Amino acid sequence: MQTKKCPVCDWEIKDGGIKVKVGGKEIVVCCDECAEKAKKDAGKAKAAKG
Repeated sequence: MQTKKCPVCDWEIKDGGIKVKVGGKEIVVCCDECAEKAKKDAGKAKAAKG
């Protein structure tokens, strides 16, 4: 069985994780905290480009 890792904190994703839409893409993270971090980081990246 292949395990997935959270793209934010690199922990193992259990129970399907939490789906978050970031920059038009849907990613799966391990917890609510990582979901918030992903959203904030996406906002910072947009501001830096803009």
